[in-house]
Amino acid sequence: MSGRFAPVPPTVGPASEITLLALHTATTIGAQVARIAARLWGLAHLDHAAEQVAEHLIARAVEITGYPDPNLRYSDIDLTTLAVVSIRVHRRADALIIDVWDTDPTPPDTTPLDQRMAAVGALARRWNSYPAPRGGKVIWAEIAPEDQHVGQEPHSRNAAANGVPHPESPASAYPCHTAQPPELPVTTGLDMAPFW
Repeated sequence: MSGRFAPVPPTVGPASEITLLALHTATTIGAQVARIAARLWGLAHLDHAAEQVAEHLIARAVEITGYPDPNLRYSDIDLTTLAVVSIRVHRRADALIIDVWDTDPTPPDTTPLDQRMAAVGALARRWNSYPAPRGGKVIWAEIAPEDQHVGQEPHSRNAAANGVPHPESPASAYPCHTAQPPELPVTTGLDMAPFW
C-alpha cells in the first residue's frame, strides 16, 4: 500500500487501493473500483451507494487539487505540478469504508457542508477526515446497509460533527461493530477479479 492512508488493521478484511492523476477521469475510475470491490466482497447491495460516495469524494478532491474540466486538452496540463488522488476501499464486517486522499490539508467545512459532502452524508452511515501521514488529508466514509440508517438524525451520520473515531480504530471503538469481523487477508488490489 502507498503509505498515504492510515494502516488497515489485519482484522478489517480485503482492501484495494489505486492512485490516479487528479483529472476528470479519476472520478469514473475510482467509482468503478468501489463498485467492483463491493461486488467482489459479497456486498453487492452496497455497490450503488459505494460508487456514488467514491464519485463525490474523488470529484471533490479533483476539484480542489487537480484539473476537473472534462474537456481539458492534455497539452494544457503542467506535468510538473499535476497532483494525484488516491482511493482505498476496504471491508469491515457488513460495511465498506472508502478513503480518498488528496494533497490539500484543509478538512471539509462542516458548517455548511458543500454539495458533495452533503451527498456523502446522505449516502454514508458516517464520514470524517484526518490529516494524512505523508501530507494532505484523507476523507473517509462508511457505507452500510440502509436499514442501519433508520432513526438517525442526518448529522449523526456526520462523524466530523460527533467525534466518531476513524474506521481504522479498534472494533471496540465502534458502537455499530460490536462483533469482531472474521480475519481476512489484505490484498493490494482487485487482483482477485477474474476479469481484471
